[in-house]
Amino acid sequence: MNTTPLFQLPEDLPPKTAMALFDFFSGLTDAFWQQYETELVELIMEERNQYPASQQAFDFNDDLPF
Repeated sequence: MNTTPLFQLPEDLPPKTAMALFDFFSGLTDAFWQQYETELVELIMEERNQYPASQQAFDFNDDLPF
């Protein structure tokens, strides 16, 4: 697994600026998640080679015959 960060932050970034950026991007993440939750879950599952719930072959809510 790659542990290198995707973005390099400036070392001289003031803490108040860092906090403002953190709050902004956290809010942006929340907004994306609220609007696209279902689509994002589907994409994440596809990336991890798992089948989304909408494409599962088995119905686990069926009645058992015994």
